[in-house]
Amino acid sequence: MTHLRRALSLVVLVTLSLGAGALAAAQVGELERLEAAADAAPRDAAAARAYGMALLRAGRHREAGRALDRAARLAPRGALEPLFDAARPAFDAGDHDAAQRACRALGRVSKTAVLAYVCDARADLVWNRSARAFEEIDAALAIEPGHFEALLALGDAHRLRGAVSEAESAYGRAAAASPGSAEPHLGLGRLYLAASRPADAVRELRQALALDGTWPAVQYELGRALHAETAGSEEARRLLEQANAGRPDWVDALVALGEVRLAASLGTEAEASFRAAMERDDRSAAAHVGLGRALLLRGEAAAAEAPLRRALELVANDASAMLALGDVLARTEREEEAFETYRRATDLDPRNPEGLLRATRLALELRRDVLASAFLDRILARTPDHAAALALYGDVMSARSDRERARDYYTRALSGSGPVDRAHCETRLRELGR
Repeated sequence: MTHLRRALSLVVLVTLSLGAGALAAAQVGELERLEAAADAAPRDAAAARAYGMALLRAGRHREAGRALDRAARLAPRGALEPLFDAARPAFDAGDHDAAQRACRALGRVSKTAVLAYVCDARADLVWNRSARAFEEIDAALAIEPGHFEALLALGDAHRLRGAVSEAESAYGRAAAASPGSAEPHLGLGRLYLAASRPADAVRELRQALALDGTWPAVQYELGRALHAETAGSEEARRLLEQANAGRPDWVDALVALGEVRLAASLGTEAEASFRAAMERDDRSAAAHVGLGRALLLRGEAAAAEAPLRRALELVANDASAMLALGDVLARTEREEEAFETYRRATDLDPRNPEGLLRATRLALELRRDVLASAFLDRILARTPDHAAALALYGDVMSARSDRERARDYYTRALSGSGPVDRAHCETRLRELGR
């Protein structure tokens, strides 16, 4: 097992040592090679399948469907696996009607085969009908308890329900059934990301990358996981660039790349990512929010307002858009509107005090310490040891020349919870005479 881990780690390092451009060229070149092979052997089912699966990974669902339909027609009569493969593009695209049609074709060969049950379960999961999916998966596993596709579908069904331990068990069984497959590790990575366990997600997704280093879905999820663990990291950017190169029209991946670039203070590059996402889907609220934030980072507050208001037209309760709009209003000297917008951002996401923190800083800039303390009281009522809020309360007390209480708040901030500007607190304590 130690030797296997070392080998997998080596594969990961080799994969990441390739630049995004080099890896993208390799991915495009492989797709072209598979297309030429399929064209050169029009009666070869294996060649058609290999090309179809490559198209699927590139997000080219219609072309993948045609290639995999062709592979199914060329396969031996009664073969179920090619018919199941022909349904995969519909599952991946979230096309429930197409998935049902593909599953009916499989059912006409055998309604009681394991793959027939799994296909119906996958179609149900497209619409998140997990209760119905479980019935189909249970029927499949009653026939063959160790069937890889059935176990993988079981893991996905539990993951969509947020059942972490049950999903872990199913994915573990799937990995044991097919040790060379990246799919169970990809599923676990997605599970842990949704459960806010980025370190566990990174571990599983590194395993998936070692097993399948050119799969855009794995690159995308690992990039997201690394960003959740260490915002704006170079490795996360590289992986997301690779994912976008391998699947160029993937809006979610473009937005994720923009977010990583934003965290690294790469405003121009982030703007390019968000604009590319908007070109592909103008109704992506996340892309509009990202563009607004990128323009803010570049100091273009007035230009940032339009995409942020458009985001709120698309998703009225988007707290991140409301928070960024508050920044726009603050920087364009509309302070009262900014205060109200920061409050609304907090109301939309009560667990995130960032809106109140920004409102406090704005109030202090305007020398409105009473208003600042009101914002901080709201945070501390919920989280009494919130370090950043305590430090700001120290600033409020300093503004009031209350040295004793300022010292108390700065001291408490240093032992509080969450990030805090320790250097600022320590400097103020020295100035106040600790």
